[in-house]
Amino acid sequence: MRGGMSAFALALFAAACGVSSNETDQNRNPQQVTLRVTTSGSGLVRGAGSDCRSSCSAQYVKGSQVHLVAVPDADSSFSGWSGACSGTAACDLTLDADRDLAATFAGSPPPPPGQRRLTVIVQGHGRVTSRPAGLDCDSSTCSADFADGISISLDAAPASGFNFDGWGAGCSGPGGCTLTLRSDRAVYANFTAQQPPPPPPPSQAHLVASVTGPGTVTGGGLNCGESTATCDVTLAGGSTVTLTASPAGRTRFMGWGGACSGTTTTCELTVNADTKVTAEFQSEVMALAPSDGTNIYPVMALNSTRLFWPRWTNGSAIWSMPKKGGEAVRVVAASVTAMAADDAYLYWTDQHSLYSVPVGGGEVAQLASAWPIEKLALDEVGALYWTVGPGIGTNGSVHRMQNRADSVIASDQYPAGAVAVDADYVYFATSTASGAVRRVPRKGGTVESLLDCAATCSVYGVRVDAENVYWREAYSGKVFARDKKTGAVRTLNGGNGSDGSTVYADLQVNAGVVYWNRIGGLGPVYGIFRVNGDGTGFGAVDSSNDAAWYGLAVDDDAVYYFHASSIIRRLK
Repeated sequence: MRGGMSAFALALFAAACGVSSNETDQNRNPQQVTLRVTTSGSGLVRGAGSDCRSSCSAQYVKGSQVHLVAVPDADSSFSGWSGACSGTAACDLTLDADRDLAATFAGSPPPPPGQRRLTVIVQGHGRVTSRPAGLDCDSSTCSADFADGISISLDAAPASGFNFDGWGAGCSGPGGCTLTLRSDRAVYANFTAQQPPPPPPPSQAHLVASVTGPGTVTGGGLNCGESTATCDVTLAGGSTVTLTASPAGRTRFMGWGGACSGTTTTCELTVNADTKVTAEFQSEVMALAPSDGTNIYPVMALNSTRLFWPRWTNGSAIWSMPKKGGEAVRVVAASVTAMAADDAYLYWTDQHSLYSVPVGGGEVAQLASAWPIEKLALDEVGALYWTVGPGIGTNGSVHRMQNRADSVIASDQYPAGAVAVDADYVYFATSTASGAVRRVPRKGGTVESLLDCAATCSVYGVRVDAENVYWREAYSGKVFARDKKTGAVRTLNGGNGSDGSTVYADLQVNAGVVYWNRIGGLGPVYGIFRVNGDGTGFGAVDSSNDAAWYGLAVDDDAVYYFHASSIIRRLK
């Protein structure tokens, strides 16, 4: 029996040779059917999952099509099918119900003396002929005897809707097949169904652009931006267009989305269907929160999308807004001396207690109570770290909290507030007469001293990255780096003088670059400064002759800081 199957299908093969039909029937899904194959004689059936000899059973999704080929052994020939198929050609079945099929093989006499047998097994739909003549095999298995030592060439011609994929066994590859018969040989010819051609492009298609920020997208008839409105054009299907993103003054192009990608300002695309493109622009400098008399500096925190800072509006509260600018929302009423945030919770302290609240606002939890609770830090798994300074009857402690469980990881260390964390350690400053930076394993252990500057310094800020530990001296304002591998210490900010202020001195590190504010000292230039961790690339991020520069924060895209009571976002 022959059907319209285009190629043999592998469809949810569930049980290979030797599994009884009763066992298969008991465990199958109601939407499945069972194909049972038996063979007699020397040969196998290919196409029902694994090659089948003797008795096999396989399950398929109801309605599946299979293409089965009987492959006799070298000393045998295929006599024919019985059951669901008949004849000697390949068997194509639509499995709309359980089917039983048998293939019978009979021993064939050896070729006459002085001759060799060539067998061709056709998989898929096509025809194989030989030169010299003798073999003419159409989507089945066939054999012919030829003189010993003769050179035989085989030609493969795919049926309509099929491609010839290549030879197997006696020959290989998609080209011609020529072999010399010095023994009995077998060759596979593999034909596969052609993929349907792609649908033709529509006669017309829409190209739609969406622009965020101060810039325009042009090309293909588009002129889309803040002050232009041509953001939807109709093009002939298959048109190729080049789009150009043009930032406005003091604006940066941040990247494409939709059918375009990357950060180059041009994008070439072929419009084969309705197509959408987005482009994002951001101002180089943006006042996220203007100087309206409500901003309380110098504290701020960042998570992946939002900035948090304190404001005074009918009392002290923490507010947040998108880091790219937008509506400011009140999160919680609070007095704040330090903050940290991830994408789930905002943490803050008023020095007397430690609190948390969901970043969108909600129920406030008091996590700890001590005095003075100083700076906060978060690690990559959401554990929170803080220090408690020396007080009556205590020399201070370093804390770690995860899943609301508070543990003291170092005690009697005289912490001075600054705290930072990397993959292995918590780093903190001490307020001993010697002024030091120390570290302890994240879950507690032996405390190590990394810096002891005798009576010459008092460490205010500590930060860390993969290469270095950084700190800032409270009175000189200088920034230092200590190489984690070698222990070598170098001065990073000798280029902008000393800084006598300690209360609002800040220090941040991102992507191997160190940032700090300069708000006092010998002047006359103050502002936000940066330098690479190796000491190169010193320069001002922003500067002026006034000293109102506070609350520094940095992420991968921008630097955030207070200046003259405004919150500024400046792209790197």
